[in-house]
Amino acid sequence: MTKSKKVLEFIDPFSDEFKNVTNARDDKHYREFYEEIFKSIPTRARAAIVRNYLEYLNKSAKPFFELASPGAWGNPDAIASNSTEIWENWFRMWAGATKYLYDLMISMKLIEKSSVYYEVGRNIAVTPCEVVHETPLLKLKRYIPVSDEVYEVPLFMIYSIINAYYILDLTQELSMIRYMVEKGYDVFVTDWKLITEETKNATLEDYISEIMEAKRVIKNLTGQDKIGGLGYCIGGTYIDIDAALNEEYKYLINLTTLLNSKIGEEGAGLMGAFSDFSINDIDRFIETYNGVFPGEVLKGFFDWVKPEKAAMMFMDMYFYGNEYKYASDAVFFWNTHSTRDLAGPAHRQYLWEIYYKNNLAKGKMKLFDKKVDLKNITVPFCNVAALFDHIVPFPNALSTAYLIGTPREDQTTIKIYGGHVRGVVNPHLYPVLEGFMRKHSGKKERKVNYSSAFQQGLSNPSHDAHAGSAA
Repeated sequence: MTKSKKVLEFIDPFSDEFKNVTNARDDKHYREFYEEIFKSIPTRARAAIVRNYLEYLNKSAKPFFELASPGAWGNPDAIASNSTEIWENWFRMWAGATKYLYDLMISMKLIEKSSVYYEVGRNIAVTPCEVVHETPLLKLKRYIPVSDEVYEVPLFMIYSIINAYYILDLTQELSMIRYMVEKGYDVFVTDWKLITEETKNATLEDYISEIMEAKRVIKNLTGQDKIGGLGYCIGGTYIDIDAALNEEYKYLINLTTLLNSKIGEEGAGLMGAFSDFSINDIDRFIETYNGVFPGEVLKGFFDWVKPEKAAMMFMDMYFYGNEYKYASDAVFFWNTHSTRDLAGPAHRQYLWEIYYKNNLAKGKMKLFDKKVDLKNITVPFCNVAALFDHIVPFPNALSTAYLIGTPREDQTTIKIYGGHVRGVVNPHLYPVLEGFMRKHSGKKERKVNYSSAFQQGLSNPSHDAHAGSAA
């Protein structure tokens, strides 16, 4: 009988096993570790590229040598198989070169990036919704329920500002948003807009203010004083900051979220090294790129924080002609199409306060002239930590349990056997989260006041009320 693969489990972060994982070291330890990371990544990247390239040359040359071997001359099968392999290798090389030329033209902005498999609004991000609030920084989307009765407490989902929100609304099978809507939740989601000249100077306070205003809109639309909050990645950090400043949440869920950057043996890992102001001149970086953190540079960094994997993918795409292995992957589509520029002041403040100085965890961070005290968070709290997360390492995500004021008995901690993205885009996780939410969402008998878009969506469930606006 085949043993099933473990996907997730409930754990107790206060047990001795996990307390050992989250023991802090001194700043000197993390500084030395981050410097070592910067020394090792180029070496690892070069070694991975050379290793993969030599393997490619060996595979490509093998059929030539076998065909030239005297032992193969009298063997028709050997001649046929080696000849076929040579032609296949040439075809793959041609496909890879074509892909490389295509990507080069995209990088030079000569053509637009596209995909033959996916399109936002056609088979990605198609759960019907409408925009109920819009500012220069944000679109707030409300999803059309499948019936006219929903749970009493609305769900407010806050996504990271780095990528498009629709990682939570990929294909119908993978969409967390669709799952929650079908279970009867009144779902609102932040769709952070692309940075413009008008918004590139936005601060962290501006983003938190957007969240506060979005909550006001949600409460006006639903008639509820309390809302449920779910934050993914930086969205989780934002929602926790807001919750520490304002008591308006019924419950909170964090998905792979970092609040404490200096914990465990490796601190914040590769992201900690990237965010260390003593190693990187981040202010000069922002100035060089006209006041923003450019999305393409960030994407390149995220790709190469795992140099061995990046090198293998590079060879697959451009030498083996295996683009199809990735192009038909919805998560890969999101990863390559949704990274956006970040407002320089807001993200600099985020890196300085939360990563470099670790002020949020220390209780020293101030916004709106108020101290952001995570102990003010006392509502039921569900924390999801990914064991193989290279963006928010497992100990960092786990340490939230000790920072917030929610009593131990009201905390739910889930360990997922996955990474930062694929661990969360995980249909096995959705019913677990929904079970936590249901305990704190009241009865499913609240009537929804529909706008015309909502009415149209109810009468035609296939109607795409956002009309592809997520891109």
